[in-house]
Amino acid sequence: MRNSAAGFMMGLLVGAAAGVLLAPASGVETRDDLRRRMQRGREQLRELETVAEERISRLLDEIQEKTQQLMASGGELVDAKRQDLLEAIQVAKRALAEEREILLRSRRERQIEAEIGGPED
Repeated sequence: MRNSAAGFMMGLLVGAAAGVLLAPASGVETRDDLRRRMQRGREQLRELETVAEERISRLLDEIQEKTQQLMASGGELVDAKRQDLLEAIQVAKRALAEEREILLRSRRERQIEAEIGGPED
């Protein structure tokens, strides 16, 4: 934005200087013409600034919206993964409890066999 505005202003100044040097009109007419052109240039510059501000505002709104969408989808993803992890932990706890129960039963059976003399090999 700075480069285009600077280029615009430089072109405006060069054009005005060339107009003064090459103008077939009188000094009063030339000055009036320069004032009109400068005024037009200022108006165009204001329009460019307004357009740039609107574009920047729209871009900021879009960035904010996209950020919120990403945060929301990221939050949903985190929640889903957290739920998956909790379910996996519950499955692992149940499996561990079952294995522990099998191990305890096996120990009890071996103790009972040892107490009664168990089968001979």
